[in-house]
Amino acid sequence: MPPRPLLLRRWIGRVSTATLVVAMFVVALGACVLGLVVWKGYDSHKIALAQSETEMRNLSHSLAEHATHTFQGADVVLDDIVSFMKWRPHPSPVFNERLRALADNLPQLSDVAILDADGQLTYASVKPVPALDNSDRSYFRYHRANDDHTLLITGPIQSRTSGVWVFVVSRRLETTDGKFFGVVVATIESEYFSTFYKTFDLGPGGSISLLHSDGRLLIQWPSLQTGRDMANMVLFQKALPRSPDGYYLTVSPFDGLTKYLAYRRVSRYPLVVTVARTEDSVLSGWREAVRSDAVVATAMLACVVLLAAGLAAQLRTRQEVQNLLRERDAHYRLIDTNMGDVIVLTDEVGILRFVSMSVETVLGLKADRLVGRLWTVLVHPDDVPFVEAVGAGLPDSPAGLCVEFRMRCPEGRLVWLEANFAYTRNEDGPTDCVVSTLRDITRRKAMEKEVEALNARLAELARTDGLTGLPNRRSLDGFVARVITSSPTLSVLMIDVDDFKGFNDHFGHQGGDDALRQLGHLFGGLVASVHGFAARYGGEEFTIVLPGADAVAAVDFAESLQAAVRTLAIRNPASARGYLTVSIGIACGTAPCDSTVLLRDADIALYEAKRRGRDCCVTAATAFVDDAAPLQPEQPSASADATS
Repeated sequence: MPPRPLLLRRWIGRVSTATLVVAMFVVALGACVLGLVVWKGYDSHKIALAQSETEMRNLSHSLAEHATHTFQGADVVLDDIVSFMKWRPHPSPVFNERLRALADNLPQLSDVAILDADGQLTYASVKPVPALDNSDRSYFRYHRANDDHTLLITGPIQSRTSGVWVFVVSRRLETTDGKFFGVVVATIESEYFSTFYKTFDLGPGGSISLLHSDGRLLIQWPSLQTGRDMANMVLFQKALPRSPDGYYLTVSPFDGLTKYLAYRRVSRYPLVVTVARTEDSVLSGWREAVRSDAVVATAMLACVVLLAAGLAAQLRTRQEVQNLLRERDAHYRLIDTNMGDVIVLTDEVGILRFVSMSVETVLGLKADRLVGRLWTVLVHPDDVPFVEAVGAGLPDSPAGLCVEFRMRCPEGRLVWLEANFAYTRNEDGPTDCVVSTLRDITRRKAMEKEVEALNARLAELARTDGLTGLPNRRSLDGFVARVITSSPTLSVLMIDVDDFKGFNDHFGHQGGDDALRQLGHLFGGLVASVHGFAARYGGEEFTIVLPGADAVAAVDFAESLQAAVRTLAIRNPASARGYLTVSIGIACGTAPCDSTVLLRDADIALYEAKRRGRDCCVTAATAFVDDAAPLQPEQPSASADATS
């Protein structure tokens, strides 16, 4: 049995190209449709989650505002009563009517009452006022033990007057001297919140919770649970410490369902409102849209498959016709295999008899418009004489000739062509012709020019100091070698920046580089006016060559250079003078002289100038005759190595 790869190749060989093209088209289109459905589903999933987050955040904000307004109304009432009782601790029984009017005007309040310092009910909005002792209530004990004047929210607890579950909001009463006088309370029925919460449709499993900031569950709708300690929830452990409002995915502690939860802390009171929707409820519309898209995509793919079957039949028929035409056109296919070259046949008088179709791709010309014209149509007028001269020797060159010339394309573009000519001789009649292969070498010519420009740039960089822009040591040697034989006198100035190591240590290498750049710019400008040559010798040393200058002129130039350096006023804390200065050694020679000797003498004079205290110039002649102390060249400074 043949191996599987061989069977696969045989099967592919029997399948027509048209069938493969259609199959690939169907697969590609199917992949596109599937990708579109997946992308749309993914995008709509994000939109559904974002929309749900926005709606739930907005709802939590609205519920927080509702809770704020609910308790704020009671807070205002209690605050007014506290102020009244402070100055009139024993109002008349008519005060009960006022409390009743307050409870009737605020729909969230069910009762308003006042307890005395012993917890006895003294005034109330209910009629008649019952005889109740509420000293055992937690809110009364809290106010009696604490002088906190803020609103206290307690509950839910069962009312002793109506028997319903209520939230108690209370404030401490005090006498004018700050002693505990009792408690003013107002009650809000739990049903007030549940009635409001049931107006919102949160879907199956959705819920709204009102919690105290210490984690106590005040009310949860629709289960109406109360009093449960929720302090260990993610809401209180992680979410609220990070942000007063937020949105996250969690598992509900009430029913164990995965839900998206939006929360908001009430800024004015110690309350937190949460809104929860199940993940299935949030994504139910998205899932329905995905199912609809999948049905539509399946129907589209079915239509595509049917259309592809008919298209495959048409393509197979067309491919058979193309095969027949391809066999009859074998000669042209052979010529057009090399699309990068243009094949040209020229008769013995220079008329174009054949031009390959690739001329349109390579040169932008039409082959049928070239046939019958003179060969010069393919050559730039300025290069025609050169090509004619080369073609004159073509009959005597059996191996052919190669020539490069230019051509102007119809759109105005100038191209370079490489032509390989071969002369074909026919002994039986006047049918000699020239076969030419034309190749576009414009890019190669451009690259050659770029290489030449880069080489010139590299040569320039090799002769230039990268920091100061002055010529480097190599350029200096070349310049001296050129002018030493042509100039009758030659002066060399060796310049060293004084106390540059201390300058570098104080300002850092960046400051040292900036100073060297300023000096390099100064020296370059000074030598330009006297036709001299300035170069960076190395580190903080510079060399200036003055062709035609004798010792006097060189000293004058050196002194003016030192004055110019002082004018820069570059501060140098390491120098006793307080600013940057230079020491200069000068050597002069007359033709013929040795450049090595001149540079050496200038260097020795430089060391003598530094020995004499710096910021001065010394000629080599003076240095050699001065025997006050032996010359000991200074060791190269660390800054010279660091900046060279």
